[in-house]
Amino acid sequence: METNNINKIAIIGAGVAGLCTARQLIGEGFDCTLFERNEVLGGVWSDGYLNFGVQVQHELYEFPDWPLPEGTPDFTPGPIILKYLHDYADHFEISSKIRFNTRVIDLAEADSPGTGWVLTSENKNESSQENFDLVVICIGLFSNTPNIPEFPDRDKFHGEVIHNSLLKSEEQLKDKRVAIIGYGKGANDAAVESAKVASQTYMIFREAHWPIPQKLAGILPFKWGLLNRLTSTLIPVYQDTTSVERTVHSIGKPLVWFYWRIVETLFLFQCKLGSRFGTRVSLVPKLPIEVDSFGEPLQVPKSEFFRLARAGRIDLHHSEIERFTSSGLQLANGESLELDTVILATGWKIDFSFIAPDIWEKLDPGDDGFYLYRHIMNPKVPGMFFVGRAATVSSILSYSLQARWLVDLLKERIQLPSEDAMTKNIENMKAWKRSWMPFSSARSARLNVHTQHYHDELVKDMGANPLRKTGFFAPLKELIFPYEPKDYTSLLSGEGRHR
Repeated sequence: METNNINKIAIIGAGVAGLCTARQLIGEGFDCTLFERNEVLGGVWSDGYLNFGVQVQHELYEFPDWPLPEGTPDFTPGPIILKYLHDYADHFEISSKIRFNTRVIDLAEADSPGTGWVLTSENKNESSQENFDLVVICIGLFSNTPNIPEFPDRDKFHGEVIHNSLLKSEEQLKDKRVAIIGYGKGANDAAVESAKVASQTYMIFREAHWPIPQKLAGILPFKWGLLNRLTSTLIPVYQDTTSVERTVHSIGKPLVWFYWRIVETLFLFQCKLGSRFGTRVSLVPKLPIEVDSFGEPLQVPKSEFFRLARAGRIDLHHSEIERFTSSGLQLANGESLELDTVILATGWKIDFSFIAPDIWEKLDPGDDGFYLYRHIMNPKVPGMFFVGRAATVSSILSYSLQARWLVDLLKERIQLPSEDAMTKNIENMKAWKRSWMPFSSARSARLNVHTQHYHDELVKDMGANPLRKTGFFAPLKELIFPYEPKDYTSLLSGEGRHR
């Protein structure tokens, strides 16, 4: 890809991914325009559900080059994050470059591949076309289009059915009989809020999944058990493995297996997942934790969820909806529920309909999404990049590193492999993920607990040392200390390279 004549860049989306991409590109002198379909910036943080917030400690969800204000609480509430994003955009002079209430409705190549892009946008029912040298798609893994499944006889129900994104106040739940459909973070959050004020709270789910407790054994923040190099060595091997990892998963395979069974036992008792001799619904997942943790519903639930569930305040039903009735739900296991409100915590639809059909075909989408080199680009579509299409445990750091990687590529500090080599890398990743990761429509973007491996790849591409810990005890820190955004501060400011 020729980078000498690239200056005018379109960024689609002004959420976290779009903002950190703009910050890096603007800082290197590129002319950026951000297209945001909403009237405010922030993406998923601009209009969340009741008491939404971050599901990790505050130090894991901050820009490496723009720390959260001192005193920010852990599991930071959404409104605090939204203000933080506004402050970030103002400080790095991004806000003035955002076109709000502007939806991209078409994106096509200007002429031949690599010659730029024609972007058609719509604002107040008026459309316009502009040419850009390069485009970065930053709409992430979620959109503002709720996923609403079809259920038999839904029109017969006399109560209210809403997506969890429309749950805004306790008054919607107070003194009502409420059922939440789902088992992800949105479902668990809705169930906790409902249990506070509703007369009855039910939760209906098809499959249980392993939770990540906020504190391991109620003492140690989960980051110590999830975001260090020891854990990243013990999980199922990465696409590109080191000699140490190959040894651990061959000679040391029984020990690896035993380690994860200990973790499962800890979580089983800490979260009270068992059925207690059949007297309650079992929440023990079918998949082993080292595999299930790469599924779509990986989450750190609010600490009170399992307490409320086991106290009966949240009535759990491991079943499916057979049909709606006039007064509630009929479940596949034969149970029927009398309800006033049904909350669908069923996720979101991702909308890439603005991408021209010939370009979409080149991205080669499958039923588990489209795969990208470094989760950022497809060599068959030069000049189109994605920032935010990587599901990791530390998303804000991942997006920041992706943005820095892109800048270094445009500044020719990174030399890409040949198109054939990148295509082979993509095909190998596709085969690797499909061989063991649980299926979902976004499996192509999922990395989850492989966060550290992915970050190491990006950092090494940038010619920097992936070992970021410093001081006399650095070797020990590398093994057991968690990695956080602050470990990459110098790199995100353009420093810290050894090339």
